[in-house]
Amino acid sequence: MSYQVLARKWRPQTFDAVVGQDAITRTLRNALASGRIAHAYLFAGPRGIGKTTTARLLARALLCAARTGPEPCGKCAVCVESQAGTLVDVLEIDGASNRGIEEIRTLRENVKYTPARGRYKVYIIDEVHQLTEAAFNALLKTLEEPPPHIVFVLATTDPREIPATVLSRVQRFDFRPIAPDALRASLEHILTEEKIPFEPAVLPVVVRAAEGSLRDALSLLDTAIAYGNGRLEAETTAKLLGATAPVTVRAFATAMVGHDTGAALEAIDRAAREGEDLLAFARDVIELLRLTLVLKAAPNAKPADLTHTEGNELRKLGEGTSLDEILYVLRAFLEADALMRESPHPRVELEIATVRATRRPVPQALDDLLRRVDEAHREIRQHALAMPAAPAAAAQTSLLPGAEPAAPRAETRRPSAPASVSPPPAPRAAPPAPAPTMAPSSAPGPSSGPPPSAAPPVDTELSTAWARVVDEVMKRKPTLGAVLTQAKPSGVSERELTIVLLGNHFHRDMLADVANRELVVQAVRRCVAGAERINVVSGGEAAGAIATHPAVQAAIAEFQGEVVAVRPRLPEGEGQ
Repeated sequence: MSYQVLARKWRPQTFDAVVGQDAITRTLRNALASGRIAHAYLFAGPRGIGKTTTARLLARALLCAARTGPEPCGKCAVCVESQAGTLVDVLEIDGASNRGIEEIRTLRENVKYTPARGRYKVYIIDEVHQLTEAAFNALLKTLEEPPPHIVFVLATTDPREIPATVLSRVQRFDFRPIAPDALRASLEHILTEEKIPFEPAVLPVVVRAAEGSLRDALSLLDTAIAYGNGRLEAETTAKLLGATAPVTVRAFATAMVGHDTGAALEAIDRAAREGEDLLAFARDVIELLRLTLVLKAAPNAKPADLTHTEGNELRKLGEGTSLDEILYVLRAFLEADALMRESPHPRVELEIATVRATRRPVPQALDDLLRRVDEAHREIRQHALAMPAAPAAAAQTSLLPGAEPAAPRAETRRPSAPASVSPPPAPRAAPPAPAPTMAPSSAPGPSSGPPPSAAPPVDTELSTAWARVVDEVMKRKPTLGAVLTQAKPSGVSERELTIVLLGNHFHRDMLADVANRELVVQAVRRCVAGAERINVVSGGEAAGAIATHPAVQAAIAEFQGEVVAVRPRLPEGEGQ
């Protein structure tokens, strides 16, 4: 007898043997047991996951006269003929080669005849989406109201190509790709029954290459068994499939985690010289890092596609590094995978990601970071207290916007206008206290006043009106309202409200938009008395002074961030 490939030899003969489609087989078994048989079914899903096999099992169960439950008996003449493919009442039609309207007209004529044996005649139309539009239209009436002895089973890998008029006339079942753990268990069972020696590490290689298809996995096994002369080994199977051996991938990951740039680049060079697919290599590395991340974050986790030994090896791989470092490396390779698909030089992208990963910055402990920031803050506070000319506000906070840069400006400009100020030091001993009813626009502007980049004091009435403007804009456009929280009103002059913006370039671009600006102007006209238009000035100098502050620079260096907004610190004792 000639050799029969594994995919045909191990084709499921019962619903229980169908792998990974429990919901569908359960529904069909219940329908068979209760007699609730539909006149048309649609089985949709990727290749090699059991659509045609399930259709044949359904047809065999419908025709089996000796059936007492949902499963066919497998022994009667109908079951034997069905297994051999000679049963005349089960007609399998290839939709790709019988796609025209003439074939559908022939089918419509044949459905009138009663089955030769049994109660049903079953039509299985494979790749039904290949039918032409005219053929689908000709099938509609027969598909909706077939004779009582006819059952249609349509199978397709692309249900999107099927007209909605057809979809509404069938019971649809969506077959899913087989889960890796179920596929692996099936392959292990088949190899054990076939008495073929294999290494456990070979199964993940075949499962990843099969991509959820049992038929593809069995075809790959057939090829690998022939290549290994009756034995399956992980390294030879990976070489056959163009993949990298799991041991090599694990060694590469170990080199990256251990900051060994040379060893990691040598592994890439070896893979390229041996003709391996670098995209598949990158995907294998990503999968290994993903599993390492999962086991590092949840040590008690038990991924279904890992053996106990593999899990221990990956836990050991993650012991020498932190969770943040694994995230950094994984993110670098995810970006490289996307770039390699589009780049004409995928190897260069892979090597760049490898160098980035091995030369990654080592994150420091949060306690150490806070300690360094506190030390910098303490040194700045001591330096401010040691300066006799510094104002008292500098001792309260070294990050108060406008306070630190404004005071030196005032002190350096005092000699330039001696007649406009009182003799020092008595007038400068206490911080300025403007009257609450004074409008900012009427305040004098001597050279000793605050710099243009810092927002001047604002009276209570204008602050309240600006708060209403922000609330009104926030209700209509929250994004724009959030930008306005980074701005402060300066004053109203000649029916123009001056707004000092302390945000970054994003905030300035938002307010420069014509529609956004018009929305703010309308709110200002309703809420701010005497204001008909707005003038937005940048607070860049004040924000720049804060950004260059040593404490801020230390925080930026540690967090690798940027200054996006500057807000004044609330006085001590105020609410959150």
